[in-house]
Amino acid sequence: MFVGGAIVPMNVEVTDSGAWRRTLEIEVPREDIDERLKEAYKSYSKSLNLPGFRKGKVPVSVVKARFGPAILDEVIAKTEEEYYREASEEQGLHPVSQATIEESSFEDGEPLRFKASMDVKPEIEVKTYKGLKVVRPVFEIEDDYVDNQLQGMREQNATESQVDRKAELGDVIQADYIGLDEDGNEMPDRRQEDSTFLIGGPNANHDLDNQLVGIEVGETRDVNYTHSHSTPDGETHEHEVRFRVTAKEIRERELPELDDEFAKDLGPFDSLDDLKTRIQDDIQTQADGASRSRLVENIVEELIAQNEFEVPESMVQTYLDNFIAQMKRERQTEEVENEEEVRENAQPGALRGVKRYLLLEKIAEMESVEVTDEDMDKHLESMSEQHNVEGPRLRQILGRSGQLDRIKSDLMDEKVFDFLIENGKVEDVVEKNPTASP
Repeated sequence: MFVGGAIVPMNVEVTDSGAWRRTLEIEVPREDIDERLKEAYKSYSKSLNLPGFRKGKVPVSVVKARFGPAILDEVIAKTEEEYYREASEEQGLHPVSQATIEESSFEDGEPLRFKASMDVKPEIEVKTYKGLKVVRPVFEIEDDYVDNQLQGMREQNATESQVDRKAELGDVIQADYIGLDEDGNEMPDRRQEDSTFLIGGPNANHDLDNQLVGIEVGETRDVNYTHSHSTPDGETHEHEVRFRVTAKEIRERELPELDDEFAKDLGPFDSLDDLKTRIQDDIQTQADGASRSRLVENIVEELIAQNEFEVPESMVQTYLDNFIAQMKRERQTEEVENEEEVRENAQPGALRGVKRYLLLEKIAEMESVEVTDEDMDKHLESMSEQHNVEGPRLRQILGRSGQLDRIKSDLMDEKVFDFLIENGKVEDVVEKNPTASP
């Protein structure tokens, strides 16, 4: 530690107080504290604005008399933090939790003595990571997947025209509706005007659509259907919804012809075959990505199963803290409803995430896996093209938001998985493509 340009040594003793708990007994030389206090008093004397004194001209003696104890507490707290971090680094410790400062004492003429206890990153031994037997799902791309995509594009580009007839499947109904209670009474707070219903569309709810077929403009009908929803615990619940519909307009939909002109209207395609090729390529890219993701998850499961070890609870709690913080950012809220329940449900995933991190880090160390500047440049160049942002500007944005380290970490993980796949016993199993099914 440097004070006034000179190195001030400190005395440190390390004791194990648990499987991952370490306690540092630290002694800070008296002259260091005295020097820090001297500088703190001078700083306050120049910044305080007290009645009877010009700003910046408050005598040090007055500062000591009025604020001495508070300034001393502030200096000691800051000193303990600095020395704890310095001592941890010198002792080769990697804290994974906030330090608990204990038994801090600072007597007249004596050095500052305190204890700092913290959890440290566990040193794990990974014995089994080569030759892992894992399954890689290989997704077949069937012709009907492309056909379904094309049909969806036709549906999205359909034209509508008003008709003077009863509604048929495939029509769009513009209507007013109001919710009904169990006794059939209208609920004013559930009124909606000029809503549209596509009856018999690709995502049709036939329980509802069949009740609207044949309705005419000006006609009112009471309809009901069963609404299903899933809860966070994976259970499915159903309840009946009732409402009164008054039709105001019926529109017939016409789908565009599936030909070369249709393809040209959608983008830089010369023909319908070009569009089909692009769809096929996109589906294949999604399938390959899903295959890789499933393979990676299977590798992680096997790694954890083959290498049992415990981790500090503090690492799991930090993982959960970050998880909750991310939820708040995504939902733009300061609180998460039922946070304790959310934490409890996320606990197994957090434990798995911590073990995943430690295993991959250790394997990277054992196999000297590194992310080079060239790797980063190549990845950022791809991001630049994808987001249409110039390279230097993209680096600046990612640097300010602290995402460059995360990207490097992700690339490191990908390299480790590449190594594990190359050195594993991977069995390909054909499955239907989940990313493009109807």
